Amino acid sequence: MNLKENTEIKQTLESLKTGMIEYIEPGETEYSAKDVEKCINLIENFLTQIELTETKDSGMKLVEKVILKLNKLNEECEFELIETDQREQIADIIILAGNLKGYNERNEDITEEWREW
Repeated sequence: MNLKENTEIKQTLESLKTGMIEYIEPGETEYSAKDVEKCINLIENFLTQIELTETKDSGMKLVEKVILKLNKLNEECEFELIETDQREQIADIIILAGNLKGYNERNEDITEEWREW
């Protein structure tokens, strides 16, 4: 199972990246295209790693790890990188990945416990 090739995940990830980049206002926005790349890379690495897990416990440890890294990145960007739309898209990707692995229900927010955005 290649989660990065899942149609819904792929489309949501592309939409996320496009939205973040389009929102950048030079001199106004507290994040750059480089920060967007960091965010996308964190999510893609999470997708690669969770594919390799075989238990819900190991999958949820990866969810916690990526959420904490995203929290830190968002803080470094003065909390501007991840706004409402991005929060929903990122959570959707993580929740869907967990669901496809059989770790959670599709409507179960497995990010909420650690998420600051």
